Amino acid sequence: MRYALKLMFFTLLILSCFTPARAESPRRFAVLPFEVHGPDQFAYLGQGIQSMLTSRLKWTGKFEDLDKASNTQAGMALPESMEQARAAVTEMDVDYLIYGSVTILGEQASLDMHLVDREGQDNPQAAQVALNDLIPALENIAKQVNAQIFGRPETAAPAPQAAKPAGPTHPDLIYNEYGPERTQYHLNPEFLYAGAADSPGRWRSQALPFSSLGMVVGDADNNGKNEIFILTDNKVMAYHVVENRLMPLAEYAAPIRFQCLNISLLDLDRDGFQEIIVSAILEEMPRSFILNFIDGKFVLVEERIPMYLNVARIPPEYSPTLIGQKKGRQRLFDTSVHEMLRMGGALEPGPTINLPKGANVFNFTFLPQGDDFKVVVADHSDKLRVFSSQNTFQSVTEDSYAGSALGLTVDVSLPGIEQDLDGDYQDFYYIPSRLVPVNLSPDGQRWDLLVNRNISVSAQFFARYRYFPQGEIHALFWDGINLNINWKTRRIRGTVVDYGLVDLMNDGRTQLFVLVNTHPGVTGFTQRRTVLLSYALELETLQEDGATVDIGLE
Repeated sequence: MRYALKLMFFTLLILSCFTPARAESPRRFAVLPFEVHGPDQFAYLGQGIQSMLTSRLKWTGKFEDLDKASNTQAGMALPESMEQARAAVTEMDVDYLIYGSVTILGEQASLDMHLVDREGQDNPQAAQVALNDLIPALENIAKQVNAQIFGRPETAAPAPQAAKPAGPTHPDLIYNEYGPERTQYHLNPEFLYAGAADSPGRWRSQALPFSSLGMVVGDADNNGKNEIFILTDNKVMAYHVVENRLMPLAEYAAPIRFQCLNISLLDLDRDGFQEIIVSAILEEMPRSFILNFIDGKFVLVEERIPMYLNVARIPPEYSPTLIGQKKGRQRLFDTSVHEMLRMGGALEPGPTINLPKGANVFNFTFLPQGDDFKVVVADHSDKLRVFSSQNTFQSVTEDSYAGSALGLTVDVSLPGIEQDLDGDYQDFYYIPSRLVPVNLSPDGQRWDLLVNRNISVSAQFFARYRYFPQGEIHALFWDGINLNINWKTRRIRGTVVDYGLVDLMNDGRTQLFVLVNTHPGVTGFTQRRTVLLSYALELETLQEDGATVDIGLE
């Protein structure tokens, strides 16, 4: 019996030597929202830094993050001492606790971070950088923690030719070098101003003998094919593409004294026919109108609507909605923007849309951010201002965007005159170009903002000179601190007027279209022409729960 027990013991011992060890369960870490010392407009950085560090430190199967709800549970305030930090580690049952603060003084930021382990050891990290360099500083800290504390091997960067951009691919699109997951420039982008006219996947229309203000594309007559509607000062013209040329279908001429401002498409009465909505003014008063396009002809549905009109996608459903705004007393715009409702056969202002100060019917959009959103406003200085969903100001771009040549005169001699968001008085208000949120990421989780960047040194100094000799389309994304570039087109000669993502060619594929007014030179403004460009995008079909995800908001 004793011999049998010994034999069994040695047998189990030998077998254990050849039995693989059970895989260790992943260790856990928690990142608390950082404390922010500085102006209230930077309060959002607390959760922004928390989210960024969590995503950078997560190592699947090795180091998993504690869910955010547990991080912010009742009573889990930021530790004020090392004793409280050690107690928090035990209470949250994590291996590492990360917390800290950021201090904003003018254009400088000071970052202090603590990383406390289960044994109570603290590994502090600190950085003092310019505010614009806060994101790279956080990236460096995350790399140091991964390498020195978590023992995570640094992955070799993939060869440039094998990298895949986070978005559409095309030889005329340039990708930002921000972030390790993005394609880097092979050359300095200053050298990549313009692609060849015959670049693969790029189409250029013939020059049309007029300058334009805007463009929309859609199946307005419900025949299964998209039509192209181009807006001029007082005309709407319909086209379609036949054998790589724009072929005219019809034309509608508004009264000669009308000045058109913008154009939109929306099926207002849900009958399958999209209405063409044109915002216009007559002697500085809003006089918008609505058209149908049926049997190859324009039909006037409603005219002289005393409202500025536009179409926006309103959260939480982001369904396209007709919005409007009245002219203000002794100012261009009334104080509020409304959803428009049809009551008694006429369009009337409905519920007020909650927007930050300075927003009007033409200059804002909602940029989805998971279950939340940002409000992006193009201000009077052609800068993009970002607000939280509670209308708290968060950031403003350094570069100019959404600039246009369509200016409305502001009477600065009257009380209540228009002011821009910085308090400067303006003689002209230039209606910004379209702000277009799109979702082109492979996982459908990140939204970009398509916006133009018209480029002209002269336009920066002379208010009445707003003709741009060249421009670009940028796809911007919210990086937690500001809008950053994901990708952009090469330089386009001429003034970028309008743009969007549509099936322009009716071939079942989405294209990026760009409407351009040519720039013949300082002495040739009356000779400007309209040219339409399109870029074929290699987009994979995005699926979510078996349904195709909407890749663009018009």
